[in-house]
Formats: sequence, structure tokens, C-alpha cells
Amino acid sequence: MTEPAPWAAPPSRLPAAGALRPRLLSALVLLLVLAAGVLLPLPAAHAAGVQLIVTVAGSDGKPVSGIAMTVADSGGELLEGTTDDTGAATIDLSVSGPYAVYLDASTLPDGLGPQQNPTTRATTGEISPQYTRIALVEGGQREAVTPVPLSSASTGSPTASSSATAGASPSGAPSGEAQTPEDPAAQADASGLSFFERLFPKIATGLTFGLLLALASIGISLIYGTTRLNNFSHGELVTFGSFMAYLFASQLGQSGWIAILGALVFGGAFGWIQDAGLWKPLRSRRVGVMQLMIVSIGLSLALRYVYAFIWGPDRLSIPADNSPFVTLGTVNLRYWDVMGSVIAIVLIVAVALFLTRTNLGKATRAVADNKALAAASGIDVERVTRIVWVGAGSLAAVSGALIGYYQTLQWNGGALILLLLFASVTLGGLGTTWGALLGAIIIGLAMDVSTLFIPTSLKYVVAMLTMIVVLLVRPQGILGSRQRIG
Repeated sequence: MTEPAPWAAPPSRLPAAGALRPRLLSALVLLLVLAAGVLLPLPAAHAAGVQLIVTVAGSDGKPVSGIAMTVADSGGELLEGTTDDTGAATIDLSVSGPYAVYLDASTLPDGLGPQQNPTTRATTGEISPQYTRIALVEGGQREAVTPVPLSSASTGSPTASSSATAGASPSGAPSGEAQTPEDPAAQADASGLSFFERLFPKIATGLTFGLLLALASIGISLIYGTTRLNNFSHGELVTFGSFMAYLFASQLGQSGWIAILGALVFGGAFGWIQDAGLWKPLRSRRVGVMQLMIVSIGLSLALRYVYAFIWGPDRLSIPADNSPFVTLGTVNLRYWDVMGSVIAIVLIVAVALFLTRTNLGKATRAVADNKALAAASGIDVERVTRIVWVGAGSLAAVSGALIGYYQTLQWNGGALILLLLFASVTLGGLGTTWGALLGAIIIGLAMDVSTLFIPTSLKYVVAMLTMIVVLLVRPQGILGSRQRIG
């Protein structure tokens, strides 16, 4: 008689009454978490804003400290700031939208000034705070400008990559006229940065965003591989992680590392609850994949409004130190930019090693290949599926927690990136861990780098076009195979 496989199900099972206890306990844990979100007082947060970091550099490229400035945002607020020793001033905007930066001429170094004043950009609320870099040049504009709040009519079209000014310049240029270098071959924008100086920060943010997308995309890939379910509620697992980090960091006052650990644990618990309370009963009744997908859409809508009811419809922010942690040329990386990328890489590698080096991971791959054959060989398919849901919930929650350190939180934040998650998985190859990673990095880079040439609002179109072009050439995805998709 052959020995059972190490991943095989135990010969005895819990009685029906005992099986109900874990479900009741998990439901109680979830209710306690949701109750904490309702009962704990919410700290003051900027309703719809992002942090603006203005960096001022001299003609030699070195940071200039002590430059006073006034920022006018689209909410009609005039906000003040002063550059520190790193040449950066951090201003919390009250409302997302266009903003203008006015430099105090009396604080500028002798003989130096900006190429234009004011500068107008647009906040996007994307993966990182809005950065504006102002390069001082010899004989630059030095006239004093009276700051004027931006009107609501100016909240329309500017994008984060636009270099046009909105409003009259101090030198008397016509209102709305773009002040760009006369020589297009110089490839410099209105802030004085060359094309490559603007390209490298885009690559850095694209890689960071891609790693966070990959962290959440792996869960989608694993769930699809073991259950053939396209889970349209996976974005809400990401949102859940964001709010768990907010609960620990903002409402309970814990450190960022505790917040991420809390998101990891509660995200896994949430995945366990979903599978135990919803997906396993539906599977046991042999509900079809199409019906399961429709259920996931309904669950997604329900969870979004639960989040909006508990944490409100406004944007919230997690407290974090946004000063540069690593500076490489024009690339400024904050502490959580670096740590978030490291965490994502470690977890992705850990998942890959789990799938290739452990018996349980090999069992997971066997279930993904052929569920019936895996069950016939002694693998406990339901146990493997439950572990996949727990892992997917944890990975998605950590991704959401890390995203919360780069952008403001919103009740439908996960739903907004769900299409990108599916694009990453499809592009890399369904059911493959490394494929999800590669696809997510390509999507992240394509989106951020494209904003150098097109309006920011069109970068999602670039992501979808990238996926379509690759699939036209290789329908199974970059790392997928025709023999095994999933």
C-alpha cells in the first residue's frame, strides 16, 4: 500500500456542528473590524487632496533652501510653504485639480529666478504625490506676483505633464499662452528639465506601481488557476487592505509596519471568510462559472457601498513622511516608495518559491492543471482552494495598504484599478505567477511613461492598447503556453 501524498486530506473530518464554529468566529472577527471602523473617531483628513512637493534647484542643479512660495489650488485656497535643506516644500492641497505655484521674489538668490511664474499643473491623485520641479536660471523672472486663487473654471483640461500656464504671466504674456523653450530640439519643458530628466522619474514610479499591481494580480491569477473564477470583487480586497492600514495607522496611531502587518492578517482572514461563507457553498452546489462571476460582480458592488458607509465617501490619507529618502538625479524616492517595492519583491518571490518548492505549492499547481486528477490522486482540493483564497486576500490587502501610502484612499479605489489587474494577468499569461509580475510591470511602465507624450487621462487607454497588441501577437500571454493556460 502506498503512503498518502503529504498534501492529502486527513481521513477524518470535523462534524457538521464543529464545522460551523470557524465560520461563526470568522464572521465575528469581521464584524469587530467593521465596528471599529464605525466607532473609532476619524482624524482630520484632506477631503479630496494630495500632497504637493515643490522642489527648487539652482542653475547648478543643487537644491535651494529658504524659497518661500504660495500655492493656489482649485479649491480657492492659498497655501504657503518654504523649501527645506533638500530644496523641497510639501503642501497639502485642499482639493484635487489644477494648482499654481507663486515664488516670493524676495527670497530668490541674487541673479537667479524661475523661467516662468506662476506654473500651472494638475493633481491626478495617482500612485505618488504630485511633484513640481522648478529650475532657477540666470536672469530668470523675478517680478513679484500677487497670488490669485484658481477659479472653478480652471479645473478642466491641464494634465500633470502639461507645461502650459493658465493665466497671465508676470512678463505680460497673453493669458493662457504656453511658455515653452523656443528651440524644440532642446527637449526641455517649462520647468527647465530635459526629456531624460523627466523620463527617469516616470520609470521609477512606473516600476513601483507595477510591483504593487503585480502583488494584487498574483491573487487573481491563483484564484483563476484553481477555480476558473474571474473574481470581479478582487479590487475590493485591495480596498479592504487600504482601509485596514488606515485603521491601524490613522485611527489607532500605529506605525506603518504594524499597519501593513495588520492588513496582511486581516486581508487573509477576509479571504478565508469569503471562501468559507460564499464561494465554497456555491461550489458545493455546482454553480456554474458564469453564475459565480455574476455573484462576484454583485459582491463587488455591495462591498464598495459598505466601505462608503463605514469610512465615508471622501478621500482619506494615511500619515507618512513624504520627504525624499533616496535621491538619484531627478528621481526622488520616499521611504515607502523604497520599502513598498522591497516588500512587493519579497512577497512575490516568496509566492514563487512556495509554488515550486513546497508540497502544498505543488498541490496547488496540480489542482490548477487538472482538478479531477488532483482529487483522484489524494489531494484535498477544497483545502488547497481555501489556502489560495487566504493567500490572495493577504497579497491584495498588502498591495492596498502600500498603495495607501502613495495616494489618497477612496471607497471605490480598488474598483478603479481592477481593469489594470486583469490586464496584467492577461498580458503575462493566466495562471502564472511570473507572468502576472511581468504583465504588471509592463502595464505600470506603459502608463507612467506615456504621460510624457499624452494627457494623463489617456494613460489607461495606453495600458489597454499595450495588452491588445501583445495578445494579437501571442494570444496566450507573454509567459503563458498554448497547452496550459491557467
